[in-house]
Amino acid sequence: MFELINKLKSLGLTEYEAKAYLALLNKADLTAEEVSSTSKVPLPRVYGILELLAEKGFVKILPGRPRRFEAIPPKKAFEQYIKYRETMLSEEIQRMKEIFNEMESKLEELYWSNRLRIKPEDLLEPLTDLYEMEIRTKEIIPKAKDEILVFTELFSWYPKVEKEIKEAIKRGVKVKVLMCVSDPEARRIAEKLVKMGAIVKVAPEKWYPTRGVIVDRSKLIFLIWAAEEEEHYWRPVLYRPHYTENKGLICVFLDAFERRWASGKEFTPHSA
Repeated sequence: MFELINKLKSLGLTEYEAKAYLALLNKADLTAEEVSSTSKVPLPRVYGILELLAEKGFVKILPGRPRRFEAIPPKKAFEQYIKYRETMLSEEIQRMKEIFNEMESKLEELYWSNRLRIKPEDLLEPLTDLYEMEIRTKEIIPKAKDEILVFTELFSWYPKVEKEIKEAIKRGVKVKVLMCVSDPEARRIAEKLVKMGAIVKVAPEKWYPTRGVIVDRSKLIFLIWAAEEEEHYWRPVLYRPHYTENKGLICVFLDAFERRWASGKEFTPHSA
């Protein structure tokens, strides 16, 4: 009997649960008092023990007064107990996941802060909105000494930086503009840029989810667009614009620009 109790305990039952179940295996059915007497489980504890055994699949509670308890056959009891443990483990794992999700960002921050030795805000300066983005764009274009790269859709914001671009070209700065020319206004802007000395190429895609300016390959201002529906590119959702001088991030945008530039079609005032 002692060995069976230890085996049941190794499955996860308490000593009182093991004793109560073994007592019921020896009898057809018993009252709580009889289980207590047979198993030596204290009477004040026996009702709680029997209810737990029923929950775990080892005991069946019979109707009537006084309540009587019957052991579930061992094989079936074990199968039910496995299901019980699986449910409990699943719930515990879910609880653990929820707790981890609550603290994941703080733990990740602690981990990376001493390894990367750089904070996200050191990589990117968030800008409030399009208005602030346009102000910063007007500020960085006059600082250009060699090159200005513009990637945009229809370049509807061109009038806000027209003066700065014109002055940059007069200073000998090379200006490349990659844009869509899909309506008369965009075509008019492209023609104006070409006439003042910029190189304009028609973007190879119907729509591209970024817009921005790279100055001297050392300053980048950009935003990322997202469409609510894949086909409805004319209804984009604005993501927050950012400014950076981080070389790694600028390289990513430069690589994308140069790849698209190579695939683009050079625009001339009479081109289609």
